[in-house]
Amino acid sequence: MNRVEGVNLHEKKGGSFNFPIYYNKQLAEAPIEALDLGVRSYHCLKRAGFSYIGELAEATAGGDILKTIRNCGTKSAHEIMEHMFIYQYEVLSPERREKFLRDVVEMNRHTGLGIIDE
Repeated sequence: MNRVEGVNLHEKKGGSFNFPIYYNKQLAEAPIEALDLGVRSYHCLKRAGFSYIGELAEATAGGDILKTIRNCGTKSAHEIMEHMFIYQYEVLSPERREKFLRDVVEMNRHTGLGIIDE
């Protein structure tokens, strides 16, 4: 998760990571291939019927859907959410990125996420 320039984010063991999803047409229509996932994570999503990031965003907003997908273990679920976060950040305009990161910091203030501004 350290691919976000200027911020070092790391999850403490057992912690959770939350981030807002700014749902728009670009996110809704982007194929899951845009997430650049590993083979196992990608196949888990395809097998579960996800073709677009928008579908995945809607499903994950409701809870722990990833844990119910066959062969989608903790590492795969973590990778999927991490890549969704990075994709979300990268498609935002430079003006909205700072607000997005501030929202992430606020959402995770007490969840076990260590956030270090660089």
